[in-house]
Amino acid sequence: MSTSADETDVLVIGAGAGGAAVSKRLSDGGIKVICLEQGDWVNPMTRPHTYDSWELERVRSWDWRTNARHAPEDYPVTGNAAPMMMAGVGGATLLYAGAWPRFKPVDFRKGTEHGVEGTIDWPISYEDLEPFYAINDAELAVARRVGDPGNPPRPEGWGPATRGGSLGNTIGAGFNRLGWHWWPADNAILTNHRSGRLPSNDCGFCLSGCTRSSIASADVTYWPRALNNGVDLRTNARVERINVRNGKATGAVYIDRLTGAHHQITAKIVVVAANAIGTPRLLLMSAQAGHADGLANANGMVGRHLMFHSWAAEDFWFDRPLEGFKGVETAVAYSQQFYDTDTRRGFVNGFSLQVGTSLGAANSALGTNTGRRAPWGREHRDYFADHFGRHALIQVQGEDLPVATNRVTLDSEEVDSSGLPAPHVHYEIHENDRRLVEWGRAKAIEAAHASGTVVDTASTGVRGISEPAPGWHLMGTCRMGNTPEDSVTNKWNQTWELPNLFITDASSLTTSAAVNPTSTLQAVAVRAAEYIKRRFPDIVGQTMTPSNADAPDM
Repeated sequence: MSTSADETDVLVIGAGAGGAAVSKRLSDGGIKVICLEQGDWVNPMTRPHTYDSWELERVRSWDWRTNARHAPEDYPVTGNAAPMMMAGVGGATLLYAGAWPRFKPVDFRKGTEHGVEGTIDWPISYEDLEPFYAINDAELAVARRVGDPGNPPRPEGWGPATRGGSLGNTIGAGFNRLGWHWWPADNAILTNHRSGRLPSNDCGFCLSGCTRSSIASADVTYWPRALNNGVDLRTNARVERINVRNGKATGAVYIDRLTGAHHQITAKIVVVAANAIGTPRLLLMSAQAGHADGLANANGMVGRHLMFHSWAAEDFWFDRPLEGFKGVETAVAYSQQFYDTDTRRGFVNGFSLQVGTSLGAANSALGTNTGRRAPWGREHRDYFADHFGRHALIQVQGEDLPVATNRVTLDSEEVDSSGLPAPHVHYEIHENDRRLVEWGRAKAIEAAHASGTVVDTASTGVRGISEPAPGWHLMGTCRMGNTPEDSVTNKWNQTWELPNLFITDASSLTTSAAVNPTSTLQAVAVRAAEYIKRRFPDIVGQTMTPSNADAPDM
């Protein structure tokens, strides 16, 4: 039973990328917001690369996978995936490297393009979302080089693109020799000072967090301004159930993880942003009278169409130094030459080739990205001298199809530290996606050999075939769509069933594209927040089923 109760205009569940953006943008308009986060603040000085053993600690005590960390704020995930998640203020942005590509216009109309395996068109276009991409980029201070001929125009960044160095120039020259499109990558990483945040020092350890606040994680971008606006952010607050009465969400019950006490929040609007595993989990856990199968799930769509990215990593070592241990860890350049569907290849959709860096000496000796370890004994020094600093990574990032049977359900036995049911993930890579990545691997190899003399190679193969699926980009499961039959929310991220319940994380993404999703999920969240601000009285008073009708300005 609840031991205390509070009231607010909007209750936001989750303090990660989507929840932070919504909380800040709503509070800009004077709307009272309470945000519940099951984790806590993370002190940046605890991040692994502040001490000498950072390369070991980032895969040990600071593991990216929730099932490997076993922290009390985490919840276990059963099934056949290895999701990268983080409970804490900033969510998974505490673990990301700041890669900042946008979806392309074609990504919003894949239903029209091919319609394979339940793929549908988004209810919005790139042009609808572009103003909100721009707002979000400005909030985060994105670094970029404008003028990419392969994408729509973008505004100037806060600073120039992050450095590509010898590595980027070498692989870029290979792309040029092949006549392939390529461009320096956009990154949500500072290259100029911004509001107490320092520009990147090119240390290269981005996925271990950033003690300089150079990476635009939500805890150092949206949250300081949201708190200054008066947002009530409650940490260590694990939501047990969203309450519903008379066809509308009325708030939620949460558990204080530190004391075990139950608390209740009543709200006029509820926004869920708990990631593409946590959000369907919470909706399914909130089954109650009138919603026997969970909230917003009368059509059985909640939890379905889970997407990661089909993926392969190709390591190459050249006959000369590339100094890939300098610069940002995320992509320094990309090629989208093979992004669009061409069915003559034997599959639909396409992929990006991302040029990545190689980290430090220990990582090089331990196999870089693909397990090519330096031998023990007298051969070690010669191997290391021939490999360290001469490495290039080309990642094949392919678009996952939104397959209905790839889904999140509730586990019948496993529970978290609060006794709540764990989510269960079932994911199988589609044959189309397997063919796509295999074809992409051949193109990565072609690009490397066009770039210079390659003396050694190694590969992960296609992730998700013989090992757990690569769950670091979690998408789908509560997708937005065109009708109550094909989706969970409408074009404004408003659930079809409950007019005052919104979903603003990557679970709302209709398709996965062949690029990192964070810039798009945050742009979608900003757009939803602006809609809620503009239509707040109407949403609160709405009793009928939401539609996709355009909302007039107020």
